[in-house]
Amino acid sequence: MESLLDPSLSVKLAATAALVVFATLIAEKVGAFIGAMIAALPLSAGPAYLFISMEHDAAFVAQSALTGLGINAMISPFLVVSAMLIHRFGIWVGLGVGFVFWASGSLAILHADLPFLAAIVLNLAAFPVSLYLSHPYLDVSRTRATKGGLLDVALRTTAVVAVAAAVIITGRLIGPEMAGFVAVIPIVWLSMSAVLYARAGRHTTAAVLANGVGGMFGFCLALTALHLMAVQNGETAALLVALFICVCWNLGLTIARPFIPFYRRRGSI
Repeated sequence: MESLLDPSLSVKLAATAALVVFATLIAEKVGAFIGAMIAALPLSAGPAYLFISMEHDAAFVAQSALTGLGINAMISPFLVVSAMLIHRFGIWVGLGVGFVFWASGSLAILHADLPFLAAIVLNLAAFPVSLYLSHPYLDVSRTRATKGGLLDVALRTTAVVAVAAAVIITGRLIGPEMAGFVAVIPIVWLSMSAVLYARAGRHTTAAVLANGVGGMFGFCLALTALHLMAVQNGETAALLVALFICVCWNLGLTIARPFIPFYRRRGSI
């Protein structure tokens, strides 16, 4: 037990908490699209994979990234399903059904132990379908930037720190597959949606989730790079490249959004 709960764990979790607070303070004054782009950054998965690399070798990191890549195919469908149901039935039905949907599909993918090419194909199949289905909920004309509060910061920080702790302990106890599974739990989306719904209502919450679909493809590319580079180029270089890909994808999508017809058209709901 002492080896699982050593002092380094507290340091790592404190660093994660600081990162989440910083990101939340930046995001709390922006609207649905920018908020979704910030949430789509690896706020919980990034620290989780960093801690995995600090405690394990490159092969462990690569295998964890491969597991996360396969399960990442369920994130975009989760966002769409949750947006649809929150818009119609409210937060508890939306997040409850959405998470059960994500967990069921993710556990099936984990059990299937997908090879790399199969994981890529699954992501390439899930992303365009999810993007198409998200279109009616992208409309930001009825959404507004929301004022942040201590509850928002505390909830997101606690949730993400819990995931980071679970990843570290899971990696120490079980192995790379389960560590990779825990690392990509959509805890940022879940915690953000719960707070956002209370503060801004169903339209804003659904819009943020729907707009997040586009940003999540960058995470797919990042996990691909992490898996392919970790062994040959080292964990540090692979993690930096993966983070660079995520940031560039979301920043590029933000800049290009006014010129993309898909985003210029308003939703019909």
